[in-house]
Amino acid sequence: MNTQTAQTVYPTFGQLKKTFLDSGYEIRLFPQHQLEQLALDAPAEVKRHLQSNIMGLIMPDEAVIGLAQELPGDEKAVTLLHELIHLYDEEMDEEDVENATLELEQSLTPAQFGFLQFLVS
Repeated sequence: MNTQTAQTVYPTFGQLKKTFLDSGYEIRLFPQHQLEQLALDAPAEVKRHLQSNIMGLIMPDEAVIGLAQELPGDEKAVTLLHELIHLYDEEMDEEDVENATLELEQSLTPAQFGFLQFLVS
C-alpha cells in the first residue's frame, strides 16, 4: 500500500523493483569525485545538491544509475533505493525523495533489502 504524506504518494518496493527491471538501466560504481564531475553535466535540479556529497546519480542518456564505490554495501543499497525513487518519479522533489527513502528503508523486509544488496554487489 502506498503511503501518503502532504499529498505526495510514495512508491512501494514492488513498484520500484518493477520500474528498475523494466527500465533497462544498469548500475555502475564510480569514485565519488567522478560522480560529482558527472553531476556538473546534470540538470540544474541535481547541481543544486552538489554541496551535499553526491553518492548516487541517474544518467538517463546512458541508462545508468551511478553509485559511489566508496560507500559500504548497506549504504550503497540505501543509495540505490533513493535513486530508484528518482527513476520511478522524476518530478518528485529531493525532500520527498529523501522522506520516501527513509520510510521505505524502515519497512523493507530482509529479502527486499537483500535484493538491493545483490544489485550493488
